[in-house]
Amino acid sequence: MELSLFIVAQALYFMLPAYVSNAAPVVAARLNILKSLAFPLDRNRKLNGESIFGESKTARGFFVGISSAVIVALIQHLIYINTKDHSIYLLDYNLFNSILIGFLLGTGALVGDLIKSFIKRRVGKKSGQSWPIADQIDYPLGSLIFISIIFIPSVSHTITIIILSMMLSLLANISAYFLGIKKVWW
Repeated sequence: MELSLFIVAQALYFMLPAYVSNAAPVVAARLNILKSLAFPLDRNRKLNGESIFGESKTARGFFVGISSAVIVALIQHLIYINTKDHSIYLLDYNLFNSILIGFLLGTGALVGDLIKSFIKRRVGKKSGQSWPIADQIDYPLGSLIFISIIFIPSVSHTITIIILSMMLSLLANISAYFLGIKKVWW
């Protein structure tokens, strides 16, 4: 039992930059920061009469999301260099690796969400409309694909990451809805 709880802790710690990256655009929009970057990535272009990604996929979201992920990874680096026990870490968090880890996990999370939004528009789902499973698995899969450039987690870590991410995504969305941060619970 201890081993599985340790794998959960390692998976959560490893994915923390991706989790922050996934949440940061919603917070940035809610706080209305970096207004000059609040334009849609697709610049409101259409494909077959539908938005390419949707108005909520903005340059601000990408910038804030990736920056937040790198900052979290740099904090993990500071903890790493100031502790002797590195067992929670799945890889070396030297300064260069930490920046790269944050960038890859953060970018992967946002690109995963962007690809899901693109597909969502193609299958007739509107922006903000619930799409169970896809809405919860897009960003962890994107993060895992991007981080695989430098590191592939074990099968047990990968399964744990996917299951935890789906559960945390649902919990975070419900919490954000009840706190008035999001307009829908999904």
